[in-house]
Amino acid sequence: MKKDSLVIDGKHFNSRLIMGTALYPNMDVLNKSLEISHSEIVTISIRRLNVTKKDHFFEQINKKYTFLPNTAGCFTQKEAILTAELSRESLETDWIKLELIGEDEMLLPDPIELFSTCEELKKKKFKIFAYCSDDPILCKRLEEIGCEVIMPLIAPIGSGLGIRNEHNLQIIREMCAGLIFVDAGIGLPSDACKIMELGFDGVLLNSSVARSMDPINMADAMRLAVVSGRKSFLSGAIEKTKK
Repeated sequence: MKKDSLVIDGKHFNSRLIMGTALYPNMDVLNKSLEISHSEIVTISIRRLNVTKKDHFFEQINKKYTFLPNTAGCFTQKEAILTAELSRESLETDWIKLELIGEDEMLLPDPIELFSTCEELKKKKFKIFAYCSDDPILCKRLEEIGCEVIMPLIAPIGSGLGIRNEHNLQIIREMCAGLIFVDAGIGLPSDACKIMELGFDGVLLNSSVARSMDPINMADAMRLAVVSGRKSFLSGAIEKTKK
């Protein structure tokens, strides 16, 4: 099998597993989980970071990663744009994982506010990773306006419910030609494997590892699941029959 690297914004990555950095019991467990996951891209919440503290987050990370800042906690376009500009200033990156939440219980994305904010951030030359609902038309429209990566949920953030609507995910993959990751809802390694078998380009997760009984072991399981699912997709599964 030929080398199968993930290309984002002209950059090549070997891993298709993107890891979050919140909710871990301590920095040692976080570092070990990230290392065993083989993840090369990790997300960070700009609104929760204290970069002025003496032993701040970046000084405690053991390895070099490509950081994907996010706008977690933002409810309005104004908040999201301010957070994106702050991340570009402090981290010197045009990448932004755009989260715009419509309510504070399930943290479901607001599709209308999201779309208009994407339009504004595109004018400011950001590379947008758009966290959105699993609406095929919305995903297609976000791709058409130039988002770098479309990131539909499969269930509410932190729920661990896994795939709720596989049919919608199949339609999204068929309608969108660019990079599609799943963001939010992963509970088990089997969820991550199935997503990759559907032809998605990557999986972003946090709670399913960080809140597990053994985050380090679960991170390894998620790594293997993503690799296995991708290999399965590339290998071409046989058609299902009744005979």
